[in-house]
Amino acid sequence: MELSRERFEKIYKLYSQELINISYGYTKNFDDSFDIVQNAFYKLFTSNKKFKTNNDEKYWLIRVTINESKDFLRKKKKTTIVDTEVLDIIQKDSKNNNEKIQLLKMLIRKLPEKYKSVIILHYYDLLPIKEISIILNISENAVKKRLERARKMLKEEMEE
Repeated sequence: MELSRERFEKIYKLYSQELINISYGYTKNFDDSFDIVQNAFYKLFTSNKKFKTNNDEKYWLIRVTINESKDFLRKKKKTTIVDTEVLDIIQKDSKNNNEKIQLLKMLIRKLPEKYKSVIILHYYDLLPIKEISIILNISENAVKKRLERARKMLKEEMEE
């Protein structure tokens, strides 16, 4: 059973911008992100998925968008670059030093994918730990641990 046009338009209006932002965190290109989000919505529109809650629908769309973004990057063999907005949020207490920002940007790119994902979702998309755990299908404690380890890795590298 496909979605009605009205329901689809409502879902699109609710989530499209957030999904574009998430995809942009991976691709660093709005045109590519827009295409990726279109693919995610196409999958929703043509799927027979039934969701218990609106949050289940949202998390499914986020997961599909993340997977589509990763697939896109694999196909294009691009390096993920985290937006400078992430860096500003991470460094909100320190002075805006361009050299430090560039170093942090490079270090985030080098993080293993599982740490990079939680950093992007938490600091770029400002998602709470509970939502990240649902999206990545891991426990809240695993999200906290990954954030802790990612921060520690970044701090150690920054100090060197």
